[in-house]
Amino acid sequence: MRYKYIALLILLSFCLQSAWGQSHIDSLQLLAKTASGENKLRYTLELGNIYVTSNPDEALELGLNVLMQAKRQGYKTIEGDALILMGLASHRAEEMENALRYYNKAQSVFVEMRNKKRQIDALIGISEIYEMAKNPELAVQYLNKALIISSSEELTNDQIFLYFKIGKILVGQGKYTPAFNSYAKVLNLLNAQNVEPNLQREYKAFTHRQIGNIYKNLGQFSESLKAYKEALRIHGTTTDSIDISQIHREIGLAFFLLQQHDSSFTYFSSSYRISSIIDDGIGMIGASMGLGDIMYEQEKFNQAIFHYNNSERISRLNGYTEGQINSLVKASRAYQLLGDYHTSTNYLNTALNVANQKGLSSSIADIYRNLSEISEREGRYKQSLEFYKLWSDLRDSIYSEESGQKIAKLQILYEISQKDRENEILRQNSEIQELQLAKSRYQRLVLIFVLMVFLVITISLLWLYNIKRKEVEKQRETELRIVELNKELERRMISEIKKQEKQQLLLAQKSKLESLGTMAAGIAHEINQPLGGISMGLDNILLRLNDNTLSPTYLKHKVDTLFQNVDRVKRIIDHIRSFSRSQKIISFDSIDANLVISNSLLMVGTQFKDHGIDLSVNLKENMPLVIGDKYKLEQVVLNLLSNARHAVEEREEQSDPFNYKKQITVTSYDDETNVYISIKDNGVGISQQNIDKIYDPFFTTKKEGVGTGLGLSIAYGFIKDILGDIKVDSVVGQYTIFTLVIPKS
Repeated sequence: MRYKYIALLILLSFCLQSAWGQSHIDSLQLLAKTASGENKLRYTLELGNIYVTSNPDEALELGLNVLMQAKRQGYKTIEGDALILMGLASHRAEEMENALRYYNKAQSVFVEMRNKKRQIDALIGISEIYEMAKNPELAVQYLNKALIISSSEELTNDQIFLYFKIGKILVGQGKYTPAFNSYAKVLNLLNAQNVEPNLQREYKAFTHRQIGNIYKNLGQFSESLKAYKEALRIHGTTTDSIDISQIHREIGLAFFLLQQHDSSFTYFSSSYRISSIIDDGIGMIGASMGLGDIMYEQEKFNQAIFHYNNSERISRLNGYTEGQINSLVKASRAYQLLGDYHTSTNYLNTALNVANQKGLSSSIADIYRNLSEISEREGRYKQSLEFYKLWSDLRDSIYSEESGQKIAKLQILYEISQKDRENEILRQNSEIQELQLAKSRYQRLVLIFVLMVFLVITISLLWLYNIKRKEVEKQRETELRIVELNKELERRMISEIKKQEKQQLLLAQKSKLESLGTMAAGIAHEINQPLGGISMGLDNILLRLNDNTLSPTYLKHKVDTLFQNVDRVKRIIDHIRSFSRSQKIISFDSIDANLVISNSLLMVGTQFKDHGIDLSVNLKENMPLVIGDKYKLEQVVLNLLSNARHAVEEREEQSDPFNYKKQITVTSYDDETNVYISIKDNGVGISQQNIDKIYDPFFTTKKEGVGTGLGLSIAYGFIKDILGDIKVDSVVGQYTIFTLVIPKS
């Protein structure tokens, strides 16, 4: 009955909070509409800060409106606050480049105003962008800048907050000593400054817990235990809360690491009791796992299984997949030590099903390794080897995926650093357009001048017939000057055209490098497969050599296989080197369209397979040759394949994963005059309002940071250079077909 009352109170509190929140938003909207001047802008900013989490796009729009009005009305502080809001909204929308730009502009505004407090806020925003971009060194650098300002102004709460953030980042880097110093400085501030008592108690307890975690990571378990106990003493032991429950688990773990199992059992039991009272599922899971580990260490395997089963049950009820898998795996190990391999295997299979449903690659790999160990103990060596191979393959795949993610993060940072260069290119394009307009105006002036000269000559002939010869000579001189002017204009036109061609070459090379960046993870895995084959072949040779069963025939066969894998790696690398090399603007050769398609699939085939894409290739044999640049045609095919992959993955996000299968079909065929290359996907499709814009430069429907909108524009230019054409047919939500039409040679 007590729990029913608690649940009713929680529900009532939630309803009141929701109603108050909506009422507060409504009142702010009314104030923003009715107020004027500075108050109107401040109410709008407050409304935008409420929308930041739930609707960052709306918050960004409100911030932009306030920024424009603040500039017009001369409110510098509000201008900086609007930029802070826009940076925060862009951060929430994961538009890091825009967020960084807004925070830097806000920083410049507040530096000009000498507003130290708001400078700190802007610097913190910049550090969070770099922390999100996996660049902790730069994040700490900006936090230290903010710390210098807060120290000079004696802003104690800001200093404490900054030291907390610096300590957290340093711990994530494994730099425990400087992290400890950061938390120690927090304690010094709390002891030296006048901070509100309840806040001071909360800060001190949290700081001692972080120090305890550092000692634990350093292996100094006794010091870790002291820090946790000090946190519990400061926090108090009479309140049933999530913090108290978590501190009890931390103390229990410290006792466990010190092999003091009785004390560890006491604190884990206390944590479970407190978590049960406040209905904290995560806390009950952690406490049950801890109790199970204690019983496991004491070789009380049946009791350990009881606690692991309890942890699994609570995890399943709370939808905590990781806890459910860990509980099943640990229970499996206990059954294994009891000699019950059948039950142990059943537990692992259950964990494997859960991990497969959630796509947890790392957990799946660990389960395969445990299944291999159990099979080996039971003497089922064939199954043990199969599970071991599955574990090895999945481990390599995880490594490849992590490498791809790291490359993607580095690519984001590279894009940010190269933004100035892109702006310079856009500026040059603008200058070219201005020159073209100036040229057009100059031509009109020349035409007017010619007409005026002709008119003067005509009048002169009518009125001064007797001096006709002199006027004719003057006319000839004028015509010669016009010819020289036209020649000069032609030279300038040729010069401007050459500049445009260079810009197009730069954009094409950028698009090619962008394609290589997108394919980096697939190429790494493509190379990793033959390397894995080489490693396994060498292991087999050494195994036979140790067993004295190595025959010349077997050795020759294996060596041939190794050389084939080496040759495959060499071909991939040679092709990537040739593809990435800058090409001339125009290079026409006789090329095989099927070979171009095969080379393209060589670089993305494995990547498509890793993404679960069903790739179907139907190439007509004995295709006639076409005239063109094989690397540019390959770039066109790669761009269309990349667009197809994004289309099917975007539809996968919008569809039921059990009823939708990603499919891409590549086909080649010919008729009497042309060769055709068709790429079809069953992705999101292209709307009719966008289908006429897809070849426009910089037009894209992809998310920010995924593409520049240059791919199809450059591809269209390449195909037109060889007198070909690109056709597209698409139905939204069903399919898209791009067909390259290339004349036969």
